[in-house]
Amino acid sequence: MKNIVILVIILVVLATVAWMVYNRYITSDPMTSSSPLVTYSPFETSIKSQEIEIYLPSKDTKIVGTKFVIYGKGRGFENTLNYRISDSAGKQLYVGSFMTNSPEAGIFGYFDVEVDLNKILKTIPSIIRLDVYEASAKDGSDIHETSFQLNVDASSISAFVYFFNNNLEPEESCNKTFAVPRVVPKTQSVLKLALEELLKGPTSNEKKLGFETQITSEVRLNSVIIVGDTATVDLSKDQSGGSCRIGIVASQIANTAKQFSNVKNVTISVNGATEGILQP
Repeated sequence: MKNIVILVIILVVLATVAWMVYNRYITSDPMTSSSPLVTYSPFETSIKSQEIEIYLPSKDTKIVGTKFVIYGKGRGFENTLNYRISDSAGKQLYVGSFMTNSPEAGIFGYFDVEVDLNKILKTIPSIIRLDVYEASAKDGSDIHETSFQLNVDASSISAFVYFFNNNLEPEESCNKTFAVPRVVPKTQSVLKLALEELLKGPTSNEKKLGFETQITSEVRLNSVIIVGDTATVDLSKDQSGGSCRIGIVASQIANTAKQFSNVKNVTISVNGATEGILQP
């Protein structure tokens, strides 16, 4: 009898431990997670996740252009997360996936996802719902979801401008830059306007999120001319300060210009000169 009682106690203890492990590592219940990350959801949901934190769009964002970014930090199975765009009636319009920059599975990493509604939707509704979530490895269901209801300003011009971000590129490759969105009045010179927005640098909020420019603040855009598929960007002042910094400057300008389908190549000049500029 005594042996049976001992066996029952052992089984109860093992079952309790197994249940705790299941809740902590398998279901990843956000209410029991020890992660310091805290995310938010504009919608009232029963699950408050700590596994995915979204910085852009911010919780105060109400209006986006037809181009916007999803920037944040999180972790998911095989470093993969998902986003979904629906209309105001809840009809699913698009589902995409992306990966964090985590060096290995199970570790938090950053992400910066470019969303161009003109490319992924046939018709752009005036109101969209954006869901960012992880697909459960257990059954494929949505977990750790954060949602936004956003008004889309289709009457203005949307563009990306590109900055360096140590969170997204901690190893400093010197040629990788990342998008943030801009919404500006309609114009025929979209590329010129995008480059002028680039030269203004990141906003104060973007700086807090780690976005930096290597283009000095006194630089102005003299002109931008497109011949064939090549855009020549003429600046008012040369840039120097090391090969890595120059590489980032060139990447910022080239990526901002190449987002437009008619630009495949970019030449940078300073007051008309192309020789001997942007040197370390």
